[in-house]
Amino acid sequence: MRNQRMDLRIACIGRHGQTAQALAALAARVTSFTLVQGDRRVADLADAQKLAAFLDDAQADAVINAGAYNLVDRAESEPDAAFAINAEGPRHLARLCRERGLPFIHMSTDCVFDGVKTGGYTEDDAPNPLSVYGRSKLAGELAVMEEDVSALVVRVCWVFSEYADSFVAKMIQFARTQPKLRVVSDQIGPPTYAPDIAAALIAATRLRMEDPANLRGLLHVAAPETMTRAAMAEAIMAESARQGGRSVPVEPVPTTAFAAQAARPLNAVLSGERATARLGLVYTPFADALAQSVAGMLARA
Repeated sequence: MRNQRMDLRIACIGRHGQTAQALAALAARVTSFTLVQGDRRVADLADAQKLAAFLDDAQADAVINAGAYNLVDRAESEPDAAFAINAEGPRHLARLCRERGLPFIHMSTDCVFDGVKTGGYTEDDAPNPLSVYGRSKLAGELAVMEEDVSALVVRVCWVFSEYADSFVAKMIQFARTQPKLRVVSDQIGPPTYAPDIAAALIAATRLRMEDPANLRGLLHVAAPETMTRAAMAEAIMAESARQGGRSVPVEPVPTTAFAAQAARPLNAVLSGERATARLGLVYTPFADALAQSVAGMLARA
């Protein structure tokens, strides 16, 4: 389906996650595109028939998959569920989009890497996931690109916002009941604001509508500023205090201090240079994005 108008109709798999909510907020402000969202009730990634019916009902010009099984630790004991939603679901979706001639953007994660590299991971680096979740997401990437060679896979990392159950939400919630926060100091990444990711996805969709050959394969959408998880937690507590919310000290600890079921990459830095250049991205400064995120969480509480 080819839309020659400027106003696009985009089908989004997923409604409740950070990026899905950021897309909905952007659609409410920008009149040049319409977003049709489907949650698990109507667009279940584990149900190919539901996916087909949703796409046919949506009558969209392009499709974004922002849905996933993202319970990283639980995936270790639920590998079948993780692979069904993160690998086989995207495979079905990519096939349906190819058959309907719909440009398709699928979202993935930094967890496809092992985190041992020095510096940011580029789209050309070889994946080596450490967890069931990471392996299921990598399988999804490969399935999408196998089913639809014109599909675009967008990897993101350390997403935060005023929406859903973000790292910001967790830190503010924990601070209400704990005298201090124990947060890992040996994991580093680029906190990336969900509304910036949403803007990047719309920019990519528009570029692909001009010509699917413009943008295909892999693309990393990640903010340029990096920090440790502990440093991010300290910034959240400082911003909470500034806005009149509760703030507690942060105790930096190594990852080994926690008995997490799933291993995380210590280096979660994705190089977003290619996406920034191709899409002309401008990221919200971290302090400004954090202020907005904390304000939203405090208001929601």
